[in-house]
Amino acid sequence: MLDSGKGDFSGRWAVFALCALLFISSQFYRASNAIIAPDLRHDLGLSAEALGLLTALFFYTFALVQLPLGPCLDRIGARRTMAFLTLIGSVGAWIFASAKTFQEAAFGRILLGLGMSANLMGSMKLFTTWFSPQEFATLSGLILALGTVGNMAAATPLALLVEAVGWRWSFALIGGLTACLAFAFLGVVREGPKPLMSKGEGFPLREMVRMLVGRRDYWLISFSTFVRYGVFVAIQGLWAGPYLMEVMGLSPVEAGNVLLLLNVGLVAGSPLGGWLSDRLLCSRKRVVIMGLGGMTSSLFLISTGLALGSPVVTAGLFCLFGIFSGFGIVMYAHIKELMPEGMTGMALTWVNLFTMFGGGVSLHLMGWALDRLSGGGPAGPREYAMTFLLGALGLASAFLLYFLTRERRP
Repeated sequence: MLDSGKGDFSGRWAVFALCALLFISSQFYRASNAIIAPDLRHDLGLSAEALGLLTALFFYTFALVQLPLGPCLDRIGARRTMAFLTLIGSVGAWIFASAKTFQEAAFGRILLGLGMSANLMGSMKLFTTWFSPQEFATLSGLILALGTVGNMAAATPLALLVEAVGWRWSFALIGGLTACLAFAFLGVVREGPKPLMSKGEGFPLREMVRMLVGRRDYWLISFSTFVRYGVFVAIQGLWAGPYLMEVMGLSPVEAGNVLLLLNVGLVAGSPLGGWLSDRLLCSRKRVVIMGLGGMTSSLFLISTGLALGSPVVTAGLFCLFGIFSGFGIVMYAHIKELMPEGMTGMALTWVNLFTMFGGGVSLHLMGWALDRLSGGGPAGPREYAMTFLLGALGLASAFLLYFLTRERRP
């Protein structure tokens, strides 16, 4: 049972609920280009590589913000940081909705990446003040699972909304909802059950950097999250949609249903991984290794093309891919426990730097690979198989390297 006694029950779960809503919005914006990819390519005249870059700009911006974000969370606090940045994200949604050129759409995606950059790490920072350490991995998995509602909303529901009002009005409306969430968060959430002094003030910034980057485990975990999240979001957030529609011949709504199952897998896998880590195995390392191994196997099977003639089998493999990807959230609990408590914000955000860079690099790299393999023409089964196999090889390398990490038992 999640009851640490750290603050009043209703207050801390209200904080959790609002954190989850902000993270849902972040997940939606990350994945939303998959369904509207054909519209973007038609309206803005984009190649596959340009579409990959446009989608990746969200992640590149998100990643770069992680460097100053950690000290901001440790010193300014999560509440003000998250609310202010989310308002910037709502402006980005409106600019994206009105874009007539690649440059305008790119500016909107950049502001969206900036605006959503604190919603997960800030939530985890708040968890350290409102909940006990023994609940951290479970809560991290739970918020990731709930955040997948955003991924689901970017699948079939977004496809239906776009069919009804078009992609531009869809993003304008959702941007308005995002602004409302930012104001609600600012008005309700507090940093902790009691007035808190930031423990980050006890460490000089230079010493915090030295302690973090001097650990081998930081680099192993960072590389693993770079590959794990990068491959996952490149497929889930963009290339699964064109693959399902252009190669398998599914309609946008049918493709949205498969993406929905992928996200259902993530919903199940995230809290399951946290529970295994906190309660059953009492190990961060073993759960992450299980997840990386499962992702490698399922993506390899997709890349073989054996399921091309069966949408049901394909959907099952994508669902398994989502389940095992959910185990990756435990990496944050892993790095958190290896560093002093006063460095929680920096430890989480500097690992998240590689997480988000992984998303940007993989999105762009897969678009580049598809363009090169197809000679600039439409990508077919062979091109997608080779591109997905490249992702499986990256996951296999992270799987092997993670055996070298150390851990402290939760």
